[in-house]
Amino acid sequence: MSKESGFLIYCMERYRYFKGLTGSDVAGIFDKYRIFDYITRYFESLHTMGDRCIVQDIDDYICGINGEGRLQGEIMR
Repeated sequence: MSKESGFLIYCMERYRYFKGLTGSDVAGIFDKYRIFDYITRYFESLHTMGDRCIVQDIDDYICGINGEGRLQGEIMR
């Protein structure tokens, strides 16, 4: 397994934990918002951050995609 693949799994697990979601929910969110691509692209920066910062960065990225400046219902936990 590559470092990037392992980190993707780690990010999914941390996001699941901090948001109180199921693995299936997180997979759907990551797919819907192309978070897998985002994490792979910015791996070098993201892997130096703490867990809360990673989760917040993912939320900020999703807010940027939504164009609303806030998270939608399925992620607000």
